[in-house]
Amino acid sequence: MSEITPSPPPSIAESLISSRLLVLQSKRMMLASLERRLQKEALESLMRRADRLREETANAQEQYSSSMLRWGSPERAGYWPVAYARLVETADRLFTKMRRAVVDMPPAERFQLAAEVEMLEVLVEGWREAIRASVIAVA
Repeated sequence: MSEITPSPPPSIAESLISSRLLVLQSKRMMLASLERRLQKEALESLMRRADRLREETANAQEQYSSSMLRWGSPERAGYWPVAYARLVETADRLFTKMRRAVVDMPPAERFQLAAEVEMLEVLVEGWREAIRASVIAVA
């Protein structure tokens, strides 16, 4: 007769990541429900609650992403979509800074910076494709 060995309890990091994911999923479901109610009747109080819940959902997403990147393992299925998404967010902020800087530059430097921005855009599009592929692989 074979013995059933219990699996080890999840680590603190795994528990933290899982709990933050559950909070995020709950916020998303509450927001979806509230937005459906808003489609039926657009009350000012519902709009304010929806705005507040959107902010809470964005905050929950940020907390989950930070936890996953800090304590998650690259072997975990959900790690890479989060990592690529953070990479894309960082690149988008860099785009904004670079585009603002272009205006104040001499023409020769402006051309070079514009070329670098274009290269970065190509890289980011590749990262976005990687996100889509990793999400499909996880699903």
